[in-house]
Amino acid sequence: MPASAQATDVVARFRPSASAADVAHAVSKAHLSDPRHLPGSVIAYRAPARADAAAVAAGLQRAGLTQWATTSMRARIAALPGDDTGTATTSGLAGGWQSAQWDLVGPFGIDVAPAWPIAQQAGGEGGRGVTVAVLDTGVAYANRGKYRRSPEMPPGRIVPGFDFVGNDPFPDDANGHGTFVASTIAGAANNHYGMVGIAYKATIMPVRVLDENGEGSSVRIAQGIRYAVDNGAQVINVSIELFSFNRALSITTAPEIRAALRYARAHHVPVVAAAGNAAQSDVPSKRLDTSIIYVGATTEHGCLGWYSNYGPGVDLVAPGGGRDRAIDGDPNCTPDAAPGRNVWQISFNHSHIGRFRVPVDDHGKRGLAGTSMAAPHVTGAIALLLASKVLGADPTTGAIQQRLEDTARDLGAPGPDPLYGAGLLDVAAALRGTKTPVAPPPEPPPPTPPATSSG
Repeated sequence: MPASAQATDVVARFRPSASAADVAHAVSKAHLSDPRHLPGSVIAYRAPARADAAAVAAGLQRAGLTQWATTSMRARIAALPGDDTGTATTSGLAGGWQSAQWDLVGPFGIDVAPAWPIAQQAGGEGGRGVTVAVLDTGVAYANRGKYRRSPEMPPGRIVPGFDFVGNDPFPDDANGHGTFVASTIAGAANNHYGMVGIAYKATIMPVRVLDENGEGSSVRIAQGIRYAVDNGAQVINVSIELFSFNRALSITTAPEIRAALRYARAHHVPVVAAAGNAAQSDVPSKRLDTSIIYVGATTEHGCLGWYSNYGPGVDLVAPGGGRDRAIDGDPNCTPDAAPGRNVWQISFNHSHIGRFRVPVDDHGKRGLAGTSMAAPHVTGAIALLLASKVLGADPTTGAIQQRLEDTARDLGAPGPDPLYGAGLLDVAAALRGTKTPVAPPPEPPPPTPPATSSG
């Protein structure tokens, strides 16, 4: 242990029967100094310079005068968990992710910073121990042939998955979308690189159901859900929409997917799905309410994204980035103003497999926007909830969904509505179980007194 990390204090509680003279003799013999009296009749002493404080404490214990004696414990600041730079390099500014990830810590982010210490104190730091299945284009989880492992995907937090496109056990990502989603959920923290994942110690199960062009079939999605449930996934992310004759459809349109969702619900595995990006009002009704959590997308301004589907089946919204939708009466929506930022994560554009960076969208703007980006925010929040066991050891999908909805931040018209569902995901509130109080509007300035004449 380096000198700066060595314990320098010996902490003891003496027996009530020990005389002051005997205590003084033992302390002097151990060359202890600087006594500090603490609550509970505990005294802390400074150990001799260059001495082994643990050995000194053991010697004091052997003298038979103490109820116990030990060394002080190391402490550190309870700060945000990332020295991550916010760029695809280790040479950037430590903590730079906080400027880049408005979706986590901005005014209309998901308030994840105060959630992290709550999870840590509950024994579920960063979603540790929770397995998240990502049904997508695969994940950059390994070095194999032309594929490379993303620096945000530590190999120790990957469990075996499956490729339903290639029908093999190697769900490598040839598109970049799945890696982006997985990194939003569980990207590494404290690696002085890139961004921070919401559940930064959760385990990822990559399940490839879409090809290099981001296309697949409803059958593969249903197979993927069943596979994830049968192989130990505790929450499933599906940032996918169906389409027919160029019309976007919600994934619950397919009966085989509906059956798979009911299977997941029966096994207490929540499925989080993107609402879709066609700006349509047809997110289905709540017939499968507790089998799927449908997530719409909001912008950096707190408005519904112009592209986001909505409707009676939307459960809540989360950051997806991009331009505001025009919504009359919503003060957060300024569609004619400059668009807010996209969501940033480390991945790659599909034409450059393994060249990791913040990808650019079809308009050359850094980051990606869409309900595909919104859904993994909710999935990461669920991983923190499950790891912390604040809803018990094996909560139902309905209990998880209800907790998220009850603690969401209301947007738009008061109360639940088809645009925003229950409101904006609030991770800290979900872990606490209490809704974040709404800040009162600022008081108007006092009226200016009328001018008076002096003559």
